[in-house]
Amino acid sequence: MAGETAKTEAICLDIRPWSRTSHVVRWITPGGPVATVVKGAVRPKSAFLGQYDLNYTCEIVYYSRARGELHALRECSPLAMREKLRSNYRALVLAEHMRAQVAALAPHGDESGVWHAALASALDALCAGAADTPRGLVAELLSFELKILDLSGLSPEIEAESGSFSLRGERQMPISQEVAHCMDDPRAEKNMQILLDAARAIGVFYTFHLDSAPETRRTVLRMISTNEEGTGKQNG
Repeated sequence: MAGETAKTEAICLDIRPWSRTSHVVRWITPGGPVATVVKGAVRPKSAFLGQYDLNYTCEIVYYSRARGELHALRECSPLAMREKLRSNYRALVLAEHMRAQVAALAPHGDESGVWHAALASALDALCAGAADTPRGLVAELLSFELKILDLSGLSPEIEAESGSFSLRGERQMPISQEVAHCMDDPRAEKNMQILLDAARAIGVFYTFHLDSAPETRRTVLRMISTNEEGTGKQNG
């Protein structure tokens, strides 16, 4: 409630300048999205230096104002820094996409708890080795997006036997049985081409059902599926 001090776990979604020495930080918490002002964040002796960054899970204490207003951050302590992401730019690209989806779609209130948990799980998976290969990254993209669609009440109606899934209304998009089965458990799929076909099919579904930027998603998919030699055909 406004006028109270709140303490919660939060994942850092976005950091923007507020003034020469301050930041606005957006978070996803189990209670919903929160935006805080961090006064003096970049001053040399600031207590907040090194305490938050993109993809961090932190424990934050903030002074709550009315909904929609910027809250004043009072304390911040990192709980999970996910440092491994910093050495893998493809993982960082995918993490940015994941955070953007949550920032755009997560609701306020208790329903946001599952969104917070979904993002934390996805970021942890990237740190645990899922980001070590292009195939792993594409599988994590699919797993996360299918989870987000489920949380949004928009899970595709996949017909594995006929090889199709339903779009808005009565329209259906044909897909292979291999792609349909891949969508049941993307992490178990070993064939990169099937993963890419599934990712492109989900991209069409996103275009029909969510207010998203298809060009941005295509760029993310291209970057994470390309290995060092410039090909997306890696199956390992």
